[in-house]
Amino acid sequence: MAKVISQAVGSRSIDGATAAAICGQPDVSAMMRNMQLQDCAALLRHLRKLADKPAMVQTASLVSSELSQPNGGRYGRLEADVALQAQPYVPVQFRADIKVHFIFGGYSNGFSYDDRPDDIYVDLAFFADATIEELAETVTHEVFHAVQNHVMKTDVLPVESAVADQSGRLWLNHLLRNLEQEGTAEIFTHPLALRPATSFSAKRREAIQHNAAHIDKLMTLLETIGWRMLYVPPADENEYDRVAGIMFYREFDETAYDVGWLMASTIAKRDGNMAIFALLKEDPKQFLLRYQAIAAADGKLPKFSTAFVERVKAL
Repeated sequence: MAKVISQAVGSRSIDGATAAAICGQPDVSAMMRNMQLQDCAALLRHLRKLADKPAMVQTASLVSSELSQPNGGRYGRLEADVALQAQPYVPVQFRADIKVHFIFGGYSNGFSYDDRPDDIYVDLAFFADATIEELAETVTHEVFHAVQNHVMKTDVLPVESAVADQSGRLWLNHLLRNLEQEGTAEIFTHPLALRPATSFSAKRREAIQHNAAHIDKLMTLLETIGWRMLYVPPADENEYDRVAGIMFYREFDETAYDVGWLMASTIAKRDGNMAIFALLKEDPKQFLLRYQAIAAADGKLPKFSTAFVERVKAL
C-alpha cells in the first residue's frame, strides 16, 4: 500500500484509476480506522491535501522511488535487520504469524489494533529521512509489542461495578503493564541516543538525554501516577489516558519509555537478555520488583520509594 499511495502523492495524481487502486488496497480499511475516517472518499481528500504540500511530495517521491526498485530498494533488508535485532530477546522456539504492513500518509508512525495485534502498520512517510537501521529499530519495537501480546497474561480492567479498592489495584496493575510493555520494547529504539544525531533522531535523542538527567524525578512522577491510580482510580480508559499520558505520550517526551528502558536494560545487563522474555510471563509488578532489587544491591541506580514498592508487592 505504501508504494501505491506514495506514487500517487509524489505524482500528484489521486483521481480515476489511481484513486480506485488506492481504495482497493487490502490495508486501506486499517489506515482509515486509525485516522478515524468514514470512507475512502475522505482518505482521498486527505491525500490530495498532502499532494499540495511540496515537502510531502518530495517525501513521497523518495519512498516510491525506493519501493519501485528490485526487492524494494533499501527497504529490502528490513526483514533481516528486524530479525537480527529481535533475536537476542526472543527464544528460537517462539512462533507467531506477525505481519508488518507499510502504509503512507497517515497520522501515526506505527500502530496495531487489540483485535488484530499480529498486524502491525508502519507509515513510511514518517521515516523518509531515517536510516534503515533507525527504521528497523522502530519496526522491531512494534514487532516486540506483538510478541508481548502472545506472552503476557490477559489484561483485566475494572468493570463499572468494581469497588474503589479493587478498581484502584487493577488500574495500577494496568499502569505497570504499560510500563513493562514500553520499557522492554524501548530496548530496540533507545540505541539512537547512543549514536551521533541524524536528521531523524535528533529530537528524540535530545529528549532521551534530558530525561536521563532527571530520571530520579521521573521515577517519582511515575510513583505519583501510581498512587493516583490506586486511591483515585480513573472512571474509564479515557481518564486513564489523560493521567498516564503525562508520561507515555509524545507531547511530554514519552518519559515513561525512558524510565522503562532504564529498568529493562538494567535487568537485561544483570540477568541476561532472555530474562526480559521470562518476565513478560509474570505479573507486571515483577518487572518493577526485579529492577528495584537490582538497584538496591547496586547502590547507585535510582530506586522507587519503599512505600510504593511495598504497595506494588501487595497487588
